[in-house]
Amino acid sequence: MNIISDKKQALKGSPKLLSKSVAFAVIDDRHIIKHDLVKYIVETYTENTVYNFYKRKCDILGFYKEEDIDIAIVDAYEKDYELLVVMKNGTFINSSFFFKNVQKMIDNNIALMGHVLDFKERYYFIHEQCFFLNLKAWKLSGSPEYYSDNIDVTKVQRSVTNFHDDYTPHWVKKDDGLADVNKVLPGGYMMSELLKADYNASPFTEVRELKWFTYHGDTMKCLMKSLSLNAKEYHHGFFSTETETIDEVKLNDTIDTLISISSAFHPFKVIQKSGINPKNILMYDISSEAIQIYKRILMGWNGKDYVELLNTSDFNYRTGHTEELANKSFDEMKSMCDWEPFFDDVCSKNIDFLRGNLLTETFHKKFIHYVNKDEVALFHVSNIFSYEAETYYYDIFQRFFSFYNLFLQMKKNSKKTVFKGSIFNLKNYISTDDMNLADWYVKATELALTPWQQKKLPDFKKSLKKREEEIFG
Repeated sequence: MNIISDKKQALKGSPKLLSKSVAFAVIDDRHIIKHDLVKYIVETYTENTVYNFYKRKCDILGFYKEEDIDIAIVDAYEKDYELLVVMKNGTFINSSFFFKNVQKMIDNNIALMGHVLDFKERYYFIHEQCFFLNLKAWKLSGSPEYYSDNIDVTKVQRSVTNFHDDYTPHWVKKDDGLADVNKVLPGGYMMSELLKADYNASPFTEVRELKWFTYHGDTMKCLMKSLSLNAKEYHHGFFSTETETIDEVKLNDTIDTLISISSAFHPFKVIQKSGINPKNILMYDISSEAIQIYKRILMGWNGKDYVELLNTSDFNYRTGHTEELANKSFDEMKSMCDWEPFFDDVCSKNIDFLRGNLLTETFHKKFIHYVNKDEVALFHVSNIFSYEAETYYYDIFQRFFSFYNLFLQMKKNSKKTVFKGSIFNLKNYISTDDMNLADWYVKATELALTPWQQKKLPDFKKSLKKREEEIFG
């Protein structure tokens, strides 16, 4: 499959996808839901997954009934996509889960990856909640149907061990001869034909904990699962390496105050890449750990050994972050400038620290005490409003509205604020002079990728207008 771009990615960022190479088909079964909260959970997980991959250049093929999975596969092939992701409403997929499993497909000639369930005399079931299909391999294997009652299927060897229970093998592979079965469940025949054509099939094996499903056909099971996910203690920690690229940009304003997340070398690299020289720096974060490490960086460190600073802090590396990546981040920083005098200059500025959750209105109001109507601020929000690890249980409009509220507060209380970050479908740099209410309506409309968001859109636009009136009078 030719789906991964060679475009540069951040040191701890995800690969880039080629346009028009990956499509998502969403199986819409919301009609079975019997509880309003379950409906919200299902729609929220779904729209967050849909948007997360839409912004990564995946196309949304459409919303299909469960019985129309074969139609979705044909649609995707006829539109020349390389990979089809079939996912049922209520599925949340973290991008790390996607890219690690896709890379395994590419490296191991795997044409079908999903939840491969061993149903013994009924052969194998590929669960419709989510599977990845190499469309060229599917076509070369004779275009096998997902729903087929053909029982001429190959024998399969499987692992002795399971992910859980006794029907979730760690691996499967083709065996000689035909299987002795009395029925073939959905996906089984398709898997068999791919195996016969010398392609491999596999269950999802990589970072499985970064994908989940609501099981919304059972109301109480769904609510209990959601409660367990939301009650899980999330360790915010400190990001020792950048997860986003910081490109060079020329700003037309003199920046008086830089407001920056407390992460890796973000404030230093933003200053370098944008060519600014702020008088004031306000470091903020939701994580007390990150705030404490940045206090050490700016008020006690000599700027010489970043890893030693980290290892002598109350600190644990985030998943996937390592000493090696931290050193690469530091080396990249030093290559941008004459590091020691630059570091000393940054540390000599007027520096404050602020801890809180940037998604909340109460935290937004605290920033107005650090700006004024005569000065310009550069506000680095990074990917906070769309950070998939923590925001999957907030719907897209809710988080979009949160940024809109922050935008309006800064517009009212500063001469001008330039925002930098991955902020939904907005530009990477956007200022309070750039957007009016009509522009926000357009952007909200673009975000309405699902049928239920489109239904909510008129009321959401009214909320945008009302919030502007509330803040500006």
